[in-house]
Amino acid sequence: MVDERTALENQILGSYQELDLELLLLASVRSEPAPGAAVPDYTALRQEAIRARQIQQFNRDDREELLASGCLGEGNDGQLAGRPCAQAANPAVAARMARLIEADNAARHTLSQFVVTASPDLTPKDLPEVIQAFVRLQQEQAKPGAWIQDANGEWKKK
Repeated sequence: MVDERTALENQILGSYQELDLELLLLASVRSEPAPGAAVPDYTALRQEAIRARQIQQFNRDDREELLASGCLGEGNDGQLAGRPCAQAANPAVAARMARLIEADNAARHTLSQFVVTASPDLTPKDLPEVIQAFVRLQQEQAKPGAWIQDANGEWKKK
């Protein structure tokens, strides 16, 4: 079932795309600006959000592998959650899962805060709505067979 995206979901996606573009630009230039070029004014929050996207991109392969194997799932609170799986019996895999969950969830928190702060029409009171829109996006983008948690807390395969 594919619903039309809400304006808030589109706003979240736009914020991510903007950060991804900045990451691309930052990675493709040298540390000194060209003569006469304007130097962008990066706020601390924007810097944190860019770093959060870097962390997510760095961990993408591990996250996708563990989601595909069923060791991770998309929680109904917008957080990545560990799930019972045979691979987690291996201490190295269990440690990788714990590290990935902690890093990815911290990045998600930073990005949610960024969306609220950077959007002139949102306030901190809108954070729960932003998180729910993020949950819908994560579930929409989840690959078939991925574990997702519904609003009642039940885990289901997409």
